[in-house]
Amino acid sequence: MIQEVQKMIEQLHMIQPNDCIVVGVSGGADSVCLLMVLKELQATIDFSIEAIHVEHGIRGKESLSDAAFVETLCARLSVPLTIASVDVPAYSKETGMGYEEAARKLRYARFCAIAKERNAKIALAHHMEDNAETILFQMLRGSSLQGMCGMKAIRTDEQGIVYIRPLLHMHRKEIEAFLQEREQAYCIDSTNYETEYSRNYLRNKVMPQLQELNSKAIEHINATAGHLSLIRDYMESEVLKAWESVVEIEATRLWIRIDAISQLHLALQKEVVHKAIATVAGSRKDIASVHVEAILGLCLQQSGREVVLPYKIYARREYERICIEKASAHMNGADEDIKSNSYIIEERQLESLLQSCGNEKIVFGENGESIELRVFLKTQELSKIPKKAYTKWLDYDKIRKGFCIRKRHTGDYFVYDAMGHTKKLDRYFIDEKIPMSRRDDMWLLAQDNVVLWLLGARISEHIKVTENTNTIIEIKYNGGNADVGLYEET
Repeated sequence: MIQEVQKMIEQLHMIQPNDCIVVGVSGGADSVCLLMVLKELQATIDFSIEAIHVEHGIRGKESLSDAAFVETLCARLSVPLTIASVDVPAYSKETGMGYEEAARKLRYARFCAIAKERNAKIALAHHMEDNAETILFQMLRGSSLQGMCGMKAIRTDEQGIVYIRPLLHMHRKEIEAFLQEREQAYCIDSTNYETEYSRNYLRNKVMPQLQELNSKAIEHINATAGHLSLIRDYMESEVLKAWESVVEIEATRLWIRIDAISQLHLALQKEVVHKAIATVAGSRKDIASVHVEAILGLCLQQSGREVVLPYKIYARREYERICIEKASAHMNGADEDIKSNSYIIEERQLESLLQSCGNEKIVFGENGESIELRVFLKTQELSKIPKKAYTKWLDYDKIRKGFCIRKRHTGDYFVYDAMGHTKKLDRYFIDEKIPMSRRDDMWLLAQDNVVLWLLGARISEHIKVTENTNTIIEIKYNGGNADVGLYEET
């Protein structure tokens, strides 16, 4: 085993001279084996080695016993040890995560902290069975191609921390044989046999049955992951080529051009969308095919439709683009606060009104709110333009492509003067001293993030009726408040 691990380390350049390697040691067979192998390899590779043990606060005395075992082992091997205690039950309750996910989150947070402090790489003891379980787990969750590739022998996370897995090509039985040969004891986590945990169920129930069907099942799953990794690498190069023509990034939001992505092969469409979600989220974890399909589905729906995604992200169609962004602070970060009850006024509806010279009443919202639309040629004098809070005349030609009736979104803004200068809607609320309790409930007309009219308040300068206006659209709002007399635009 020592020679096999050394060969892998050298081929992949996992450990370089003078590297500091921090080994995650739980006390189980895999991590004990890794610690001992790396300790022996110090004789041939010049690097320093430390260990970290994370005590999760789940198994009481058994957990404390594991920590004591690791402390004794590291003392015998003359390996510096850091023991970090975390409270998984409390964190699970606070975040709503299951124990498995909460433990992993807290464990990796400690790994990240010590790696930064020591300028070190983190060595993890995952092996072939672990990788096969991960691949099956990702399959069951409906993962993308990236997830189906399994674990990487070397991975750099979003914070620049490097994780290495020197045992990834080894079988569990080889690890146990190595420890038995050296008469080295190890800890057994009793929760490993509790099949209510999804990974344990795969390990204890599914994997043995697969190996009964084919004794080489583990090797074949890992080999398939290797083949998929080659395809992934090729796809990533193609995605980068498509990215430039499909995606636009603007501050904290990302836009996908529907016409451009529709020209791509479906496989590329899915990879571009997956990358887009991961870019906004800052992580690929927990982004599954169902989320990708939801965004692609928006391409076939009306403007204004929205979907909620992991990481408090939502995506919505805005005419010929899909916007992906995180929920804003003014929505208190709650997914359920994201409103999807938008109403779309399409170009064909407005064109029909122009041709018929008629009126149309549109009811929206839960309280019977409505607007009345009328389109007509400008023959009246400009002095007759209504100055009422809930009746407005707008330049029809400026908004003839249609608009959306909705509540506010992150990034909404007005055009506030003839020069095209803009003001954020949030800033307008502050300047006009509109109470925070009212802001989320106010309806507005918008095209993408441009607010045409905050109903009952300001309209954007660029859609006002001017001497150059040929056609006017009159919009009356009825929402529980009657017209309140003259309203002077600012």
